[in-house]
Amino acid sequence: MPSATSSTPSPATTAARTSPTRTALDHPEAVTKLVVMDSVPLVEALERCDDRFAARWWHWWFFAQTAKPAERVICADPETWYEAWAGNSPDALGPENHADFLAAIRDPATVHAMVEDYRAGLGVDRRNDEADRAAGRQIICPTMVLWSTKDDMEDIYGDPAAVWTPWCREQLVGSGIDSPHHVAENAPAELVQRLREFL
Repeated sequence: MPSATSSTPSPATTAARTSPTRTALDHPEAVTKLVVMDSVPLVEALERCDDRFAARWWHWWFFAQTAKPAERVICADPETWYEAWAGNSPDALGPENHADFLAAIRDPATVHAMVEDYRAGLGVDRRNDEADRAAGRQIICPTMVLWSTKDDMEDIYGDPAAVWTPWCREQLVGSGIDSPHHVAENAPAELVQRLREFL
């Protein structure tokens, strides 16, 4: 693959949250450029976890536990859970994106896959990050980090690109995009411009 991208954990893209970074670390010959969106390495997020993070991102822990599976709660009323007619409305996401969004959140198998991503995050993904850091493994391709300035990345992490610096050996560029959480849906033109310039 010539490049890889990572996006925010949303119904349509959550499986891509850590996969491109993992591919860049495990198969560097396969990735010539990496784009990471609205994320930091998982171990960095967990080690920086404080009361602000826990209050805003409490769903990480709810999704990750298995004693009372989150799928049952979410699938009972997925449109309310995911704010399908409020924060993630057709006006916010665009009609076509919203239709795809509804199809995803109404599918129990998709909801299960999204929740499993969080379970992996607190398990195997964290262990992999810890092992990579201990071994001094780095991403060796040019990397671009993008984040939504109307979300809380800067509030929680300061400069998200700085968090990535120890993980990247080659060129690292980073900047915010004037957008809420779903940057691909809320600011597609600016996102496409940034991707074209970098890729």
